[in-house]
Amino acid sequence: MFEGGAVMRKSIIVLMVPLLFLYALPVGAVEKEGRKWQDESIYYLMVDRFMNGSVKNNDNVDTSNPDAYHGGDIQGVIDQLDHIKELGFTTIELSPIMANSKNGYHGYWIEDFRKVEEHFGNVKDVRRLIEEAHKRDMKVMLDLVIGHTSPEHPWLEDQSKTDWFKDGATESHNPWLAEARPLNTSNPEVQQYLIKTAQFWIDQTGVDGFKIVDATSTSSEFIQTFRDEVMAENENFFIASNISAAGSGRIDTALNENIREVFASSGRSLDGLYNIWEENRKKYTNPNQLLHYMDSPNVSRFTHLAVEEGLNPITRWELALTYLFTSPGIPVLYFGSEVPLDDGGDPSSISMMNFKAEDEELKRRIEKLTSMRDQFPALTRGDFKEMYNNDGLAVFKRTYQDQTMIIAINNAEETKSTELTNLKDDQQLTGLIQDGIIRQQKDGVYRLGMERETADVFLVEPDRGYNWLFIGFVGGVLSLFVIAVVAIGLKNRKANHS
Repeated sequence: MFEGGAVMRKSIIVLMVPLLFLYALPVGAVEKEGRKWQDESIYYLMVDRFMNGSVKNNDNVDTSNPDAYHGGDIQGVIDQLDHIKELGFTTIELSPIMANSKNGYHGYWIEDFRKVEEHFGNVKDVRRLIEEAHKRDMKVMLDLVIGHTSPEHPWLEDQSKTDWFKDGATESHNPWLAEARPLNTSNPEVQQYLIKTAQFWIDQTGVDGFKIVDATSTSSEFIQTFRDEVMAENENFFIASNISAAGSGRIDTALNENIREVFASSGRSLDGLYNIWEENRKKYTNPNQLLHYMDSPNVSRFTHLAVEEGLNPITRWELALTYLFTSPGIPVLYFGSEVPLDDGGDPSSISMMNFKAEDEELKRRIEKLTSMRDQFPALTRGDFKEMYNNDGLAVFKRTYQDQTMIIAINNAEETKSTELTNLKDDQQLTGLIQDGIIRQQKDGVYRLGMERETADVFLVEPDRGYNWLFIGFVGGVLSLFVIAVVAIGLKNRKANHS
């Protein structure tokens, strides 16, 4: 009986899959265009704490010492490329990989700007990583330190380079820069060295972009010069920093801080999020190229903020990530968020990535969001309008060409609802996360209800009504299945009695 039933089930699945696929195709899809940087989803990792792929570079590795190298390397990143790809990310950002002084696992204590840290591998490994990423249609960004050196850098003993440094300490929120020596980036010789260093990494590795780590210690004029020189031969190269420069990406510090505060606890208003967008829209030429982080090496893990509030961090992450991945800008996910890691409130306490500890629910949400960004350009290129915002429930609309998406986030501690009126008639809102469908009512409105602490993304498409052909097909198939199971059961029963 079980064998016959298995055969019958397989036959039914074969019959149903084509029809299910046809029914699930989105209506009003926009023609696929070439990828722009604003379409990317970035996975940001700290090389030393990600994956130990080679034992050949494990000298002085001590996983029991939080200030020592833990063994992560470039080979480990290569080994996990498919994992990052499966999560749906299109770009990988690496923490600084340049040669560092002792215990500089984080990468900020540069001793040689044009050499790979020996604990991580060598320049051939980096080139191989980027080649492997490109085979998977993924890009690679390198964190580039340009504003300071290690306090042990050989230049400090070179009398010809005394004017290469500033007096005093480096000003930064980064805890590892307290003892770093700030470079004098107003010095033309320093500028040329740093520009040629950037060109060295491009030529040697084929990297796709840089994030300048410590731009605040330099001037906006130098960042603009740096950007123009580096991108002169490749207009598609990407450079991001926390200082504005024409044609570059920028780290959206204001939103990063606000999104952490809003979603760390339930019941908080989402007003500030849209206000920041309005400011960015007026301030920047291309606000869609702003980099948005939930976590970074400079702040405690968002997970710990939720834990301090006594809340479920998975729920908090799902709401925050939905906004992060559907609002204008480039979302950046710090490695370990998919676990999600808790640093106890100490950002310098960075444990080794544990791939076996990933939370399946959170992983599925990440995969859905990255997939939506890839499939629906309205989420990466569309305008951004607030439709409703009150008492923790916020609804946003994104439109690009003929495609419209609705993002609804209920951060309240109770169910909330609203009526949407400024949509076309005879449409349906198809939920891509919760799988529900909202249709226009007889009074012309679309009634949206959201349970507490939930989020959904809706595709606005013409109302298909009930697909009676599909329902009839499924009903017929199920009826055949029941008849077949009953027949097989009777046959087996007769055989047992004979």
